Amino acid sequence: MKIRVGFVSNSSTTSFLIYGIELTSEELEKLTEDLPGLLEKEYSYDEDGYLGRSWDTVKDDETGKQFKESVEKEVKKLFPNKKLEFRTVKEAYRDG
Repeated sequence: MKIRVGFVSNSSTTSFLIYGIELTSEELEKLTEDLPGLLEKEYSYDEDGYLGRSWDTVKDDETGKQFKESVEKEVKKLFPNKKLEFRTVKEAYRDG
């Protein structure tokens, strides 16, 4: 167990860790709010963003390979004719 001793600030930090593809803000806006499965949209600081699944949604009985395959399958359904580059993205930025 970790114990923090000291001052904790009330910062406006945003971060995420997602496996998926990078998209422009226009491409993200064209997607409906009702995405298939567990897919989610995340916006980066510059307003473009990513479509995929957060790593904290991996199920207890799911391997990393199964997780990635499920993400790729769902995303490819939305973009069947587009060359896609899947990767893990870690973003963090502070407002202020």
